[in-house]
Amino acid sequence: MSKLYKSAAIALAASTMAVAAPASADIFEYEMTNGDILTIDTDTQIGTWKGNKIDVSFTSPEFANFQGGANPSFTYTLTDMTGTRSIRGTDYTPTRQNGNRFHPWMMKTTRDGRINLWSWWGDPVIAGDYVKRIGDYRVVDVPAPGIVGLLALALAALGFGRRRRKIKGAAAA
Repeated sequence: MSKLYKSAAIALAASTMAVAAPASADIFEYEMTNGDILTIDTDTQIGTWKGNKIDVSFTSPEFANFQGGANPSFTYTLTDMTGTRSIRGTDYTPTRQNGNRFHPWMMKTTRDGRINLWSWWGDPVIAGDYVKRIGDYRVVDVPAPGIVGLLALALAALGFGRRRRKIKGAAAA
């Protein structure tokens, strides 16, 4: 019987490691000096910008390469942007068109430590880019799923060991 348990434990460990391939990600958070929070998730390639006058989310495959840092330097083209920005008490959505003129969505840093969410807002266009200065920076580490797999493996091993001790104790009595 003990060979069966060892084989089962090895098979469980191998399948757990195969399913829980290393895939850790970083989530970078920037708190702007006005209190807004900009978040970039390198795994999902989604960013959000939330504050009193803005609540948008956007995507860019380029976020997968984002390195973060207190003073980042980047220019990313956004493939999608949804949400609203409040201008003088009215909410407006991002737009790319102003008559015949096209304005791509982008997010980029400026030389003086600010981040520019490059868009037009409203239809017709009411306002332009949303630019704020970085106040604080932090990284939220997301553990790799392998850690969860290892925990499951450890719990299974404890369960097998306990069952084995019960069977030996019953046979000895």
